[in-house]
Amino acid sequence: MSGEVFALTESEVSLGRDSSNGIYFPDPALSRRQCVFTHADGAWTLNDLKSSNGTFVNGLQITSHRLTEGDRVSVGGSILLFVAHPVEAPREDINLVESEPGQQTERLALDDTKYLRPAAEPRRQSRTEVGLRALLRLSTLVHSATTEATLYGDLATLLGEMIPADLVAVLLVGHDGGIESVYRNVPGGAVDVDRAVVGQVMKERTGLLSTGASTIPSASDAPAGSRRAVLCAPLEAGDRPVGVLYLASQAGAFETEDLQLLTAVSRLSATAVANVRRLAMLETETERLKADLQLKTNLVGDSEPMRRVYDMIGRVAPADSNVLIAGETGTGKELVARAIHLNSRRAGRPFVAINCAALTETLLESELFGHERGAFSGAVAQKRGRLEIADAGTVFLDEIGEMPASMQSKILRVLQLREFERVGGTRTIKVDIRLVAATNRDLATEARAGRFREDLYFRLNVVTIQMPALRDRPSDIPALAHYFLSRCKAKAGRRISGISSAALACLRAYDWPGNVRELENTIERAAVLGTTEEILPEDLPDSVIEAAVSPAPRVTADNIHAAVLETKKKAIIEAFRASGGNYTVTARALGVHPNYLHRLVRNLGLKSMLTANR
Repeated sequence: MSGEVFALTESEVSLGRDSSNGIYFPDPALSRRQCVFTHADGAWTLNDLKSSNGTFVNGLQITSHRLTEGDRVSVGGSILLFVAHPVEAPREDINLVESEPGQQTERLALDDTKYLRPAAEPRRQSRTEVGLRALLRLSTLVHSATTEATLYGDLATLLGEMIPADLVAVLLVGHDGGIESVYRNVPGGAVDVDRAVVGQVMKERTGLLSTGASTIPSASDAPAGSRRAVLCAPLEAGDRPVGVLYLASQAGAFETEDLQLLTAVSRLSATAVANVRRLAMLETETERLKADLQLKTNLVGDSEPMRRVYDMIGRVAPADSNVLIAGETGTGKELVARAIHLNSRRAGRPFVAINCAALTETLLESELFGHERGAFSGAVAQKRGRLEIADAGTVFLDEIGEMPASMQSKILRVLQLREFERVGGTRTIKVDIRLVAATNRDLATEARAGRFREDLYFRLNVVTIQMPALRDRPSDIPALAHYFLSRCKAKAGRRISGISSAALACLRAYDWPGNVRELENTIERAAVLGTTEEILPEDLPDSVIEAAVSPAPRVTADNIHAAVLETKKKAIIEAFRASGGNYTVTARALGVHPNYLHRLVRNLGLKSMLTANR
């Protein structure tokens, strides 16, 4: 639910998919009790409750994490932004008082103020000069404000200098008519607001000068039975009022000229109010998209090998050292590189990834360093290199073991001097980058064999993170499988509730030579090809099923999955013989679709047997 706010009002608030939690989402990717927010010693701590899919903070899976301002919590398919202090100014105490009969009022339409009519002739020159100077300052203010708090606070201060009053405030009013926030020119206690005046201004969208309003009970220096004057004008965003400019003072303190000036201010502020609100909305959406991007790069898994990886990321991210990530293809090396970047001081700067194995030497050089116009055939314009684009950020060189020897020497120079020249250029370009490299080769062996520069290897190998193969962390397979299913089931175009225990047993038994990437492809394939609400073993590739079940499984209490598969085989063979070898009749007898029967026959290795028995 985009934009929803959950207040942590208790010292312990749980989160999960069960409605008994303080915060709950009906998300099948969540556990019934996923995690809990706990308040102690003036701080909030987030604890994972041994959830099946894990709880993540800023891209890293956690078991317990002390929350700080701006932390992004990822659970299931949802992102929550932890805000310890509200962005808006805190709402001050409001004493709503009722207007008394007999008060005098004067109205002024927003477009009728003479400060917005060039031909208007002010009654008194001195007030005109004051008003024009104030409006000039207002013009500067509304064009420079970038946040609502700044705009409203400066408006209250400016109005206090323009119009003498006991109270100058900007009141933001909610849809229910209640006052949500107050910005005033000077600090103080409770703010006395005339409910009728504010309601009338919001409804009629006109400036209003009211004399003979209710008394000011909280003003200690006000004589008994004194009356006050109220000056009020609507504050609009687009085509609707969102609040009012509100001034109050002793009776007789305001004049018609003050109403003219306040109404002009409210009218000229409308564009600025709309702009800062739109900017706030865009910033919120940007944060949501960043969080969404982070969700796609989350590492999943709580096994001991992955805990060691998380520990290394936490240690190296704050530093600025070069990092080498080693591991088999498909183990998630780029995800680790992104996690290092997101948790470093460079998180707000570019993350640029380059696959060294995917480009020829010439293209790789141009891609990394850029080129000048005319540097080679086809270079019709100057091009900035990826290293230059990544200035102040992080460069990720994937499969650096595949980099040609001539390019290795040039990268070594960049690491030593943090400078380079574009292809065909002579100007030295200096950059501030952090380098993270990845390889599926043993670079130490490659360096000893002369296939990789030893000096470059030593430059890269400041800190090495070894990524575990998926077969070395089978306990993470269920969480990974459910995570990938939650991401791809929308593409399948059908309802999928989860993965059967038998299918999970097959997944855990397989060796996964392609690691996490192969698992992701397997889950997506099963989601697309399956016909039931659950992913079943027969929806998996033959290689996965064959690894889980021997050709002649022995039916025992410990091998229930093998027994189920053997029963399926016998049922298909018997139905096939009874139908005389007709697939359509066999499928009808078994109560399945013919296409599904063909897939079952293929996955269970029955095709040759059925063909021979025809």
